[in-house]
Amino acid sequence: MNKLLLIVFLLLTFPASAINVTFINPSMQGNGFWDQVNRVAFAAANNLNISFKVVQSGGHRLLQKEIINNIISQEFKPDYVIFLPYDGTAFDTFTKLEHAKIPFVTLERTVFPDLQNKLGVPQQYFKFWLGEIYHDNKKAGRLLASALFQASKQSLAVTNNLNVVAISGDMSGHSSERNAGLIEELEQDSNFALAQIVNARWERKIAGNMFIGLFRRYQDIQVVWTAADVMALGVADVASGHGKTINQDLFIGGFDWTSEALQAIKENRYTASVGGHFMQTAWALVKIYDYSNGKQAFSGNDNLPSYQLQIIDKNNIDDYQVLLNNPNWDKVDFLQFSLTHQANLTRYQFDFYKVLNQLNQ
Repeated sequence: MNKLLLIVFLLLTFPASAINVTFINPSMQGNGFWDQVNRVAFAAANNLNISFKVVQSGGHRLLQKEIINNIISQEFKPDYVIFLPYDGTAFDTFTKLEHAKIPFVTLERTVFPDLQNKLGVPQQYFKFWLGEIYHDNKKAGRLLASALFQASKQSLAVTNNLNVVAISGDMSGHSSERNAGLIEELEQDSNFALAQIVNARWERKIAGNMFIGLFRRYQDIQVVWTAADVMALGVADVASGHGKTINQDLFIGGFDWTSEALQAIKENRYTASVGGHFMQTAWALVKIYDYSNGKQAFSGNDNLPSYQLQIIDKNNIDDYQVLLNNPNWDKVDFLQFSLTHQANLTRYQFDFYKVLNQLNQ
């Protein structure tokens, strides 16, 4: 398995007394979204005096499984592990970490409901599964759909019988939840009809080719909803070659707040992006920090989303300009979100607007 990918280790050195946390990044270096996750998490770790290590698993569930096996076999094990579970390996991975008595926190709720039921909720069947950091993907899918629908109504002369195509990522749980949000929004707005949902495996070029095929099939397409900015940008790459002008007769959007997508929104070449989840590992570190300080940071009964995603479009892009300018994440005081340091907090308030205010200072 080691031949599959070069595993890149990123290490910050802190005093020996610091909490030791290993984050298994599900992607590889060069992925804009997950690189941002790393940058924010390193800033949070530095602020919280956490010894933080990132291991890249390159999107391979079997490589992730091998990485976790290696962690378990180490003489000096981390105090905590953070990772994004996969359907095919989650139960085995949870079981091994449980037997090794290594506390772990999961991200994003990526598995399907049947496996979710088997895993239970944190601390139900797996006592060392402290908690999960996740957002409501269905709600976020609706948020993106609503923004695209509203933008099209404001610009098109005809605002009924409008066709929507969706480019999803894959068959994973979180991708399916985003799709479900789109369908719910369609059910609430009779002006729009779904022509087809296709999967482009989170790939820009595949998404562009998918759009070409969909355009040949349906011709009359006004909205392209995608599960990731990278795929919507793939549509943007080919749209003009097929007589479509974005934000005039074609409205596109995705997830992740990638810098390219945000710049395109600013330049009126992209409609909307949903994001804020690059904060997720940093939020996990805040809760781990509090837990290590004796706070009730994780509760098996608290099964609600940890935070919600937000929309960026032409109406508020100027407020987020700092994200286009290589933001200095060290400016963010993550202790402001900590139960240890904020005596007035009774529950977590992971609000990106508070982060944005500090970045803008």
